[in-house]
Amino acid sequence: MYMQRLSRRAFLSGSAAAAAGVSLFWTPEIVAQMPAPASTSPLEERLNAYLAAYMPARNAPGLTFALTDAEKTLRTAGYGYANIDQRTAVTTDHLFQIGSITKSFVALVLLQLREEGKLDLHSPVLEYLPDLPIVTAFGPVSTHHLLTHTSGLPDNLGLFSADPAARLVQGFKPGEHFHYCNAGFDILGLLAEKLDGRPWRTCVEERVFKPLGMSQTRGVITTSDRARAATGYEPFWDDQVYARQGKLAPAPNMVMDDTAGCIQSTPDDMARYLRMLVNRGKGPSGRIVSEESFGLFSTPYIKAEEFSPTASYGYGIAVDTLDGHKILRHTGGMVGFASSIHADLDGGVAAFASINAMQGYRPTAVTEHAVRLGRAQREGKPLPAAPAMDDGMEAGNAADYAGTFTAQDGRTFHLGRTLVWPRLCDAGTPRRGAHSPQCRRRSQ
Repeated sequence: MYMQRLSRRAFLSGSAAAAAGVSLFWTPEIVAQMPAPASTSPLEERLNAYLAAYMPARNAPGLTFALTDAEKTLRTAGYGYANIDQRTAVTTDHLFQIGSITKSFVALVLLQLREEGKLDLHSPVLEYLPDLPIVTAFGPVSTHHLLTHTSGLPDNLGLFSADPAARLVQGFKPGEHFHYCNAGFDILGLLAEKLDGRPWRTCVEERVFKPLGMSQTRGVITTSDRARAATGYEPFWDDQVYARQGKLAPAPNMVMDDTAGCIQSTPDDMARYLRMLVNRGKGPSGRIVSEESFGLFSTPYIKAEEFSPTASYGYGIAVDTLDGHKILRHTGGMVGFASSIHADLDGGVAAFASINAMQGYRPTAVTEHAVRLGRAQREGKPLPAAPAMDDGMEAGNAADYAGTFTAQDGRTFHLGRTLVWPRLCDAGTPRRGAHSPQCRRRSQ
């Protein structure tokens, strides 16, 4: 999870250059043509209507979706485009990268290994992997610390450096703070491989995918699955401030086996996974983990406000509340994908959504709304209204941004206290008054 921090002046001066390159994908014509599944129930009608508004507002090319209760899948569907240029519609067969939701799979595998007597969650991880390139001056790091992001290690994506002498250096005493750490889950993947005696992709397939019937899910991201995968997108101008609904470009193809986020899946398979979560570790042919292990998995060990003001972190999963219910939640961010899960343990409903673009947000509003819809249907209550759509063009403190901002090439960007002038004046044009029609457009 990341958001770049910028000052107002840096943001606006960068926007002066970026605005010239804006090319909207979601034109009125494209909105009217957006592929969407048919609806056969009031719940499906509500979801379709919400996503028809959400996707253009959030500049999401395509979205894959799943909703399940404790007994059966309620809805899987694809919306929008798996490939913009080819106008290929998203289907439920497309693979989407789920990013850091992978961490919950890692945790379940390690809890299985604990049940088998192969792992002590509180022993130093260096006892199992003595050659790890880490420095633990503040205290030993255990599997428990890594699973809860409390190891004190830095949030590197990747454990090993090209420099064989490089080390990840601990910054605080283990257990004291929550600090999101992808490198920690890279370590945990290596630990699972060593204790299981098999590569990660085989380990997770045999221990989780096959027992749950997740036949289409892949434990690593490889070129061999590229034909089945949706195209991921990222901002076209990767060296500038990203403009709202800016132009997108295909993200680089990835090959990845880092267990911080290497699983790709379909909505049908993710519904099977979520159904196991709402059944507290029980799959269709038996338990994935014991009741005790699921209790360890879903215990709120430490506050994790990166997920929400009320969230804590368990083992590879955030633990939170929604409308008074205990929920498990997580997000996933990749170069060209953004994902979210919500599993309502008390309400027996869970949802998954993934977008094939990375623009700094995750589709948490989609999964949260879907869970509320599914729970209301399950309880025989009126379906809740859709949440208000965030309008990124509105700013409650707009007056703070008033002024004239200059891009590096000399062009200026004018913002007034009551009117917005996004039109760029060419470099060398004589400076005109703030209300000059040559450098002004009234906001609508």
